[in-house]
Amino acid sequence: MKTRNSPQRAIILAAGLGSRLSDGRPVPKPLREVAGVPLIVRIIRGLEQGGVREIGIVIGYLGDDLRNGLLEYEHRAKLSFFINDEYEKPNGTSLLKARDFVNGPTFLLMSDHLWSPELLSSMGAYAVGEQEAALGVDYRIDACFDLDDATKVQVEDGRILRIGKQLEDYNALDTGLFLITPALIEALDAVNGPEGCSLSEGVAALASKGRMRGVDVGDATWIDVDTPEAHAEAERLISVLGEELETRRHASAEHSTVTRRVWPQARAGRSATIKKAQER
Repeated sequence: MKTRNSPQRAIILAAGLGSRLSDGRPVPKPLREVAGVPLIVRIIRGLEQGGVREIGIVIGYLGDDLRNGLLEYEHRAKLSFFINDEYEKPNGTSLLKARDFVNGPTFLLMSDHLWSPELLSSMGAYAVGEQEAALGVDYRIDACFDLDDATKVQVEDGRILRIGKQLEDYNALDTGLFLITPALIEALDAVNGPEGCSLSEGVAALASKGRMRGVDVGDATWIDVDTPEAHAEAERLISVLGEELETRRHASAEHSTVTRRVWPQARAGRSATIKKAQER
């Protein structure tokens, strides 16, 4: 049986170290501000506007600081916190800490990915099967800000065949926004071990059984804010597209022009910065 009603629950994975975005201060990465608003607060606001009423947040590194920081803001959704004391393990371990929160179709998000409302709407409208999970995928590979760091996906007829950062044969990118069911929890249990497990391993396990779907996010804007360069790019996109990165504020052709102009320029600037650092 497939469910088409948009989920009212979401999980945000926010337990990791976030070392690549660190500026030396002991601040949880999800609380790093982007255009004056913490990353995770932007994500929560986007979920609330999309109709999500309950949000589970997996915390670990500097978890108390993150929880206290979040409680300084008003939230319409009910927040629940799950502690991951093994936060140095891969991100699948974090999801398993919130396993009981997943009792039906549930959004799963990373705490460092920003996205426009269209992406959440696309995922929420997808009819996911009880034994399936789905991942938002972007076929606009040339528009990716940091392709080297992106997780690559091979999709065929709407089914994910393979996933991984080092994948050489791919036709889409992982946007970091999932629609999951208990089936992904079961898949992670099957691949879990002493070193933990990653989401990609769970996705691969479902994919091997033909039960992992790829949902085309179309023109939706998204960015993985994982480095200082990506942080600067996220602020630039907000200045161009608005607080919600809303594609509908721009005609399709105009939006395409904005992203394809800004992202290549940003990549060129990033390359120049790296080159200067290497020459020192």
